[in-house]
Amino acid sequence: MEDLEKFKQRLIEKENPLEVVEEAMKVLEDFYSFIAKKDKNLSEIDSEDFYDFSEELIKQKRNKSLTYEVLVGYGRFIDNQNLIVWGLEVLDGSEVMVNFSKRLEEEFGKEFRDEIFKDTEIPPLGIDPKKKPDYTKKLITRFESKVDAQTCENFLAKGLRDPYTEWRKPDRERFLNSKDIDEFLEQKRERFIAGLEKHRDEGTLFFTQEVNDEVVEYAKNHPGIEGGIRKGNILTVIKIPHETLAYIHAKDDKMKAYYYCHCPWAKEAILDETIDEIPKVFCNCSGGYYKNYWEIVLDQPIEVKTVKTVISGDSICEFDVYLPEEIVKGLD
Repeated sequence: MEDLEKFKQRLIEKENPLEVVEEAMKVLEDFYSFIAKKDKNLSEIDSEDFYDFSEELIKQKRNKSLTYEVLVGYGRFIDNQNLIVWGLEVLDGSEVMVNFSKRLEEEFGKEFRDEIFKDTEIPPLGIDPKKKPDYTKKLITRFESKVDAQTCENFLAKGLRDPYTEWRKPDRERFLNSKDIDEFLEQKRERFIAGLEKHRDEGTLFFTQEVNDEVVEYAKNHPGIEGGIRKGNILTVIKIPHETLAYIHAKDDKMKAYYYCHCPWAKEAILDETIDEIPKVFCNCSGGYYKNYWEIVLDQPIEVKTVKTVISGDSICEFDVYLPEEIVKGLD
């Protein structure tokens, strides 16, 4: 196929190792063969088809990060937004249960970790999103039952996502070059809005979501998004909905909650109405995402409290970041 050959040339031009190029092409050729067996072409497949292919990759033990990165890269090359979104959604948060297992062993010992994971393997990369909440229900419920409430909250509040240190380092430099925290927050917010406008104007995705005028206006009208609102030493931050456009147009609270939620390990339980089986304490992991960010920016330990979440029945996900007193001294 012409697109495949052009993509191969692009990979070669970018000086990828030959074995990576060959592996990438094998993945894409197998993908096309798979959808052909369904008597479809690439423009006709849906997410169910994509995860059927992913299930085959899992069976063949080919479900590596590189495999899905190839599918995302090819989606960008041919401007197929569905392929970009499905591939990114496989990768997004894929480290959570791996990190949960690792940290359980580090902080409580292997025997404790094995007790939590008894009869349960770490979920493979690429499983259907509908299966992910079952792991959360089982594993987090077991953990919650084995430790006191504060220990459970503190453990999850450290976050289960990777810290993405290199990605966040530029904000550390921006903070050091700012007059104060307020200037940093203002500029952070301005960059965020400008980024959304760029995605809108160029027709590209903001992570996995489409951006149009409605999305930009929603972000502009909710100042807690990205920069946050500071009162004293408390910075209140809210998440932008995971699928903002769909969220804006959703007709009922269930669908609004579903389109708002970012967590791949919980959100599908909103749709099948088993969300009450997800321990509410799990959302402290989202607070840990902000904790990791601000500890890199400020280069010191930071406390973050999870205040509201859609999993708990709130309309938004809101977090309080407790800034060190010396950071805000003299500003109010």
